[in-house]
Amino acid sequence: MKRWRFPLFGLLLALMTGGGVFHLTAARQEQALRLSASQRSALIAETLRVAIERFRAVPDLAAHAGEITGLLEAPGEAALRLANEFLERAARNTALSALYVLNAKGLALAASNWREPASFVGHDYAFRPYFTETIEKGSGRYFGVGVTTGVPGYFLASAIRKGTETLGVTVAKIDFAPLEASWASAGEQVAVLDADGVVFLTSHPAWRYRPLRAIPALRIAAVEGERRYADVKLGPSILTEDADSGLVLAEPVPGTPWTLVLLAADDLARRQAFDAAAMATLGVIVLLLLGLISRMHVARLLADRAARQVLEARVIERTGALRIALEQVEAEVAERARIDVELHKTRDGLVQAAKLAAMGQAFAGLAHEVNQPLTALRTYLASTRALLEQGDAARASGNITVMAGAVDRLAGLTDDLKRLARRSDDRREVVDVSAVAGEILRLLKFRLGDSGVTATLDALAPVPVLAVPGRLEQVIMTLLLNAIDAVREAPECLIRVEVSVREGRADLAVIDAGPGVEGGQVGRLFEPFFTTKEVGQGLGLGLAIAYSIIVDHGGALAYERLDGQTCFRASLPLAAGKTA
Repeated sequence: MKRWRFPLFGLLLALMTGGGVFHLTAARQEQALRLSASQRSALIAETLRVAIERFRAVPDLAAHAGEITGLLEAPGEAALRLANEFLERAARNTALSALYVLNAKGLALAASNWREPASFVGHDYAFRPYFTETIEKGSGRYFGVGVTTGVPGYFLASAIRKGTETLGVTVAKIDFAPLEASWASAGEQVAVLDADGVVFLTSHPAWRYRPLRAIPALRIAAVEGERRYADVKLGPSILTEDADSGLVLAEPVPGTPWTLVLLAADDLARRQAFDAAAMATLGVIVLLLLGLISRMHVARLLADRAARQVLEARVIERTGALRIALEQVEAEVAERARIDVELHKTRDGLVQAAKLAAMGQAFAGLAHEVNQPLTALRTYLASTRALLEQGDAARASGNITVMAGAVDRLAGLTDDLKRLARRSDDRREVVDVSAVAGEILRLLKFRLGDSGVTATLDALAPVPVLAVPGRLEQVIMTLLLNAIDAVREAPECLIRVEVSVREGRADLAVIDAGPGVEGGQVGRLFEPFFTTKEVGQGLGLGLAIAYSIIVDHGGALAYERLDGQTCFRASLPLAAGKTA
């Protein structure tokens, strides 16, 4: 037993040291992870609240519109058409999924989707909780799956009253699909629970309409009986099957009975704790080995004095080597941890900078586009005033016609900017590539002029494709901005945009007289964060994003070098049943 006492004691000490270091490091890492996850969950909850509040006043405003009250007070074909067109226009301008009107019995009289096959008009929604709540209290809120369209949404309702009499109810339906897509693209594990603990919004589609944790059968039956989620049967609880191990943080969504849950994986924290524990255990073992070697050394000294000097030299040499190795390992672990933290910070900063840079490049020169018609308006106003004082009504009328044209030009520019800036709802529609290319070139007119670049459009119109308009605009703008940068220092500052149909597919080519890319860099053009521009001139995100958009639409984006010119060619399927 005396022989094994020292090794057993050393093993126990190493295990205790490693365990202590593991628990201490794990606690610190978990605290940091919890703080970060709490901040993210609070931000996501606030984003959801803002997404609801921006539409809160729409049903009440619609309830006071003359077209709606006129339909309820004096029904007829003319009143119905006016109400339908008003709701259709209001839903489109506010980016609502749907806007409709129910009479006092819950029957849908008019709706923004009155032209569509799945129109709400004629359907009875008296069973919906938002209707009964609005009839009783004047307003109501409710999330559920549409029984007519099968599309989930959040319903905001407001009563239409005349004195003490309730004439009907206006209802606005909000689509949260873009919000869920943003969570998924950010890599977050997010779920929003209703008052019964059932997930109805999430970044993981497999979690939808399932309780986070097991709930009583009576509550499940009540949710399904209410048809809150149409005819969907609630699935098994999430945390027992699909959720990754880690922290689960809950955050109430202000103004709603909902709870936002964020699942934060703690794999990295555990790995760092294990690494620290392994290093501590290794250090103790090294020290114990040194002690054992020293003990053997002393025993050997007693046996042979001559051998003692040799053993001392060997122990000193081995001790120094072990110490240096230990220091190197510790320094490498610390440096890698520091580099990992800096990498994450730098990556976040680069993504944000890319967004700001793209906005600045795309709208350079916008002030010129606005200032020119404004200056002309001032001049013509002064001239018209003088002509009216002189009694020259004919020339004054001509000036007014010119001013009206300038106003129309400003209105057209405003419409273009509103459409380009409007957030994409990821719904695809038939888009004319030629028309989109022309609009982008018009918006970049002053950017081209400031850079001394001439751009031409050779387009076969129409060239229809099935695409998300905002995404297609982003691709064309990215290719044109890159082409402008490429030809700025070229002998010929020329850019040519060609839109045609090749081999049964829509073909968009952006050709410039720039120097092109070196052969060894072509294969990396569409990699994130790869750029051939000078430092500070680009982040390498534009082409990567454009490539992913084109591929997502079933197309291809390629780089070509033709007759000394650079060409980026995007190929997309033509819209079904459409030919150029």
